Amino acid sequence: MACASAGKRDMMNQPGHGGDLPVAKRRRCVEPTGAAAAGIPEDVIEQILLRLPVKSILRFRSVCKSWRSMVAEPHFVRLQLHHSTTAARHHPPSMLVLADWCVPEQWRGTIDFFSYPGHGVAADFAHRITWSSNSKSTVAAAADGYAAADWDAVDDGADAADDGAAADNLDDAVDDGDAAADWDDDDDWDDDVGAIGWGMHLHCNGLVLLRSTMKYSTQMLVCNPATKELAELPDCALDYFGVQAVSFYADQSTGKTKVVHCFIRHCDKTYTDYSVGCEVLSLGSPAWRPVADPPYLIKTKTSPCILGGIYWIAALPSPSTGSCTTPGIVRFDVCSEEFASFPCPPFMERQKMSDVACGDLTELGGKLCYVHAPADDRVELWTASAADGGGSRPRWSLQCTVVLPHSFDTFFQFTYDYQGGIFFYVDYAMIYRYDVERRVVERVVDMLEEMTYFDRSRRKLDRCDGDWMHYAIQYSESLAQARPDCYWAVPCRADTKARSAHWAWASPGTA
Repeated sequence: MACASAGKRDMMNQPGHGGDLPVAKRRRCVEPTGAAAAGIPEDVIEQILLRLPVKSILRFRSVCKSWRSMVAEPHFVRLQLHHSTTAARHHPPSMLVLADWCVPEQWRGTIDFFSYPGHGVAADFAHRITWSSNSKSTVAAAADGYAAADWDAVDDGADAADDGAAADNLDDAVDDGDAAADWDDDDDWDDDVGAIGWGMHLHCNGLVLLRSTMKYSTQMLVCNPATKELAELPDCALDYFGVQAVSFYADQSTGKTKVVHCFIRHCDKTYTDYSVGCEVLSLGSPAWRPVADPPYLIKTKTSPCILGGIYWIAALPSPSTGSCTTPGIVRFDVCSEEFASFPCPPFMERQKMSDVACGDLTELGGKLCYVHAPADDRVELWTASAADGGGSRPRWSLQCTVVLPHSFDTFFQFTYDYQGGIFFYVDYAMIYRYDVERRVVERVVDMLEEMTYFDRSRRKLDRCDGDWMHYAIQYSESLAQARPDCYWAVPCRADTKARSAHWAWASPGTA
């Protein structure tokens, strides 16, 4: 039988007997698995995935091709963002605590992101950004200091072999962070100076924008802490005084996330002869696009996009001298991309530019809010009403007065909760909550001395010696892309070994 079978195979391989024709492959019958086998509709699966953290959504992409395709759809990305922001209105606010670390004798170049629920003392590690001299520019080279293959390993970090050159570059970032001192003798125009040369962080749709405060630097980074993506934006225009005035917003008409950058082309010593420019970058575009020029000199502080406008504190010409020493507010319309003057709170009419050093523009309950500090231990929150269709101008009103139990140097109101509480932090360390109904200031946590920071394995992280500065921002997780293909993408450093002496954080026993 074996010989007969072998002969039959030989005969079939001869010409004329079909041996030169391809043999049809037997189809494999693939049985449905998982949700498909259970008969769960795709819209139900979609609603389940939308309610999961971004980390879980990314892991579940590997379940099957249909789930991967669903998560990649722009429609799903928009739904996930909507669900994330809507849920925050009915739950305690979601926050990010950003820890900046500085040791003059060692390499400096880390920002750690920790998620914080707005209560208690525990904060969980979310992401780390590092950079070195091997980058495209002087800073900004690597994302995700922990190894990408093993996020739970706190000892996985960046190799410190090339840290010497980076330390030299970053020394200037700290020393020259007070760049705007040349701008006005009586005022530090740029008090948003981080300990390692990165200014106040702006959040939009799950993305975080970081701007360098190194003098004459044009660098900006966009990071998605939830997806661990990082991108360095194209170089922006150089500012005459070497500082950056930026804003970050989502264009509702196009769905694109955009960055607005104002810069000074030139300015004389009397602040009477000057030229100011503005440019816009859509994430995914290779270059900045010039738009209408601002009418006045722009201060570096900015606001989120509120009711279709971005607001800046500006220096207006004095009626008597013509020098730009009078504080004011300008509004950038995101639709027309043009500037216009905006009414000021009544107290600004009596102030000089040196008096608005502690002033800040932010959002409170969907309204433009001006944070005014009339005393060392007191803050007034003023809100502006929207202009109606009858042509009436927006009006400012005092929303509340917050009296702290101690004096402060810096005050930042950054979010509010569904119960009407207003969160703010002072001096880059202490978080407070103001109960509007009871008019009581509640102490939440000291980010430097009291907060406990954990890694992915819930191991406590001990801080190394050095200078620390903490920021807190409102944050909603999203799947928004931080590094489209046209950007210079920053790679993750997954192949490095940890050297705890060169890291701000270390597990107990490793420092």
